[in-house]
Amino acid sequence: MQRGHLIEQMAGDFTSRFFMRDFVFLNAEYSSARLKKELADVLLILDEECIVISIKGTDGELKSRDRLKSWLKKKTWEGSKAAKVGIHRLGVFSFAARNLWGETREFAPSSLKPRCGICLLECSQEPFKPIDFEISQPRCEFPIHVLSLNDFLNVVMLLGSIWDVFHYFAQRACILHTFTGINQERPPLAYYTLRSKDLRGFPQAEGERLAELHQVHLLDTLSKYEARDRLGGYVNAVVHELHTRHPAVESYVPPELRQYFEPPEKRTAYLKMAAMLNALPTSNKAYIGRQLEQRLGAIKPSGQQSCFAFKRLNGRVVFVFVCFSKLSRTERMRALHRILPAGLYSYGVREGLGVAFDADDEKSGFDLEWIGGMSDFDEDTQRMAEQLFPEPETSIANPFGEARPYRPTSETRHG
Repeated sequence: MQRGHLIEQMAGDFTSRFFMRDFVFLNAEYSSARLKKELADVLLILDEECIVISIKGTDGELKSRDRLKSWLKKKTWEGSKAAKVGIHRLGVFSFAARNLWGETREFAPSSLKPRCGICLLECSQEPFKPIDFEISQPRCEFPIHVLSLNDFLNVVMLLGSIWDVFHYFAQRACILHTFTGINQERPPLAYYTLRSKDLRGFPQAEGERLAELHQVHLLDTLSKYEARDRLGGYVNAVVHELHTRHPAVESYVPPELRQYFEPPEKRTAYLKMAAMLNALPTSNKAYIGRQLEQRLGAIKPSGQQSCFAFKRLNGRVVFVFVCFSKLSRTERMRALHRILPAGLYSYGVREGLGVAFDADDEKSGFDLEWIGGMSDFDEDTQRMAEQLFPEPETSIANPFGEARPYRPTSETRHG
């Protein structure tokens, strides 16, 4: 399959997985000698870190076993070299790239720190059975992983968030010496999913057994994975709204609050919040969705309100979610504007995003407000913080969003 078609195929797969849209960048180009040149096939970008991906496809001809191995060895060298060159260019050239929202971003030289490179081999002739061959690569100061395209897409699908993808490949770098070819991803992925997020203890000799256990795990927990994706949909809807904001916010935002809203053509802070939410581990997304679903169901249509806040461990941004019943959209916005600063004060941060839901009408959507740089909190805000968020929680959730809360000590609450 031609390389261009492979990139389109992978981009299509990523587009269908909502959590990748903010972080997959295509058409990364830089200028040299007045010519546009390609920096990499695909870039994965999370905050200031980057994974450089090179893709190699077959010519479509059926090959003998020996010839296939020879081809894989050759393409591994070429793809690894291309990833190495792409990593080097990150520190030399400014470039522009387009994410899967269709938004183009520009990057200065050395503005991104390479996490690793990935050489993806499309091997449709043998997409599942392990293939051993000599992995020969040029020297590089960063790890360069070699996977089949099929294995890589499965890793992305099963992990379910860009944060988990970056973390998995950081851990995988510890066990590169255990790989002797491609289509060998099930054992380490099984260990990572079922036993430990630290792959340094990966027992290579138990690979076959781990793969069997992982298959049983997937069958036994299929409904939980489906629920995880459904619950994560609540957060994904907020991310979508942050990218495609209402073109006429003045139609529903109270006049006294309009100064707090960026116009649609200048929505830097909102896009930043979108990326932060979309980058949350899938366990965190499912936790937020579970909380929302329970609270929305509990207050409909009681005329009451219910709220909770979420902040990652060591995070500097708090997300405040408020569910309202029997309140107009304008009044929901006013109430959210009062509650959001209380969340900032309670969690000891200066920046936050508030999301207001209408519990009585799921089709009405939700409303958003961002606050940044707030450091002064009046007595009313402090009292409200004690009432609404008396014991700030930071979730430590399992992969399905079932949480074991972490409560910071009183000394760290307002630090």
